[in-house]
Amino acid sequence: MRDRLPELGKANRIRITMDDGQVVEGVLSYADNARQEGSVYSKGNVLPDAVCIALGLNTDTAEPKDAFEMLAALAVSGGGSGDVGELEDTALEVGTITNAGAGWNTFKFREAFDAAPQVVCQAEDFDGIVQVKSITADGFLYCLRTLSTGSYYTGGSSGSTPSHSANTLVNGSTTTATAVKIRYMAIEYGGER
Repeated sequence: MRDRLPELGKANRIRITMDDGQVVEGVLSYADNARQEGSVYSKGNVLPDAVCIALGLNTDTAEPKDAFEMLAALAVSGGGSGDVGELEDTALEVGTITNAGAGWNTFKFREAFDAAPQVVCQAEDFDGIVQVKSITADGFLYCLRTLSTGSYYTGGSSGSTPSHSANTLVNGSTTTATAVKIRYMAIEYGGER
């Protein structure tokens, strides 16, 4: 796959030929008042060279459908023959968790891995972070945290009338019980599943 490279100064320009043969040129832009800008459709976002190399595909000519076909073929075959793209010794579990409450929560895999896998979590539509710890072959602990900032007065001495310092900025995080969906991926290299 290759990025389209427009002539310098011609990025996002389009040409429209009307039914009567009249040609109109202009710059394509969105007028949808987007609440959030989307990712740019580019080779780096859709099919990076590293993915092509891992799947044994040509970095210049491979397209996303080729990557999906290779993954499907590898899944059906149970892996490979030791060449680039082999998934035979890789165990993988992907799924969605709904946050079970504030603080640390336990999640158990559908089937235990041979050893502790690598775990990645991402919360949907949540302004905070997902922390993960205590990863074992059976599961892991996770915690949703929102970042908090604020200020308060602190006492500079003890006694009945201590001096105070104002606007001391405090940064930290708090856990939340909000029922947020969390996508997770657990990968163990060297095991069979």
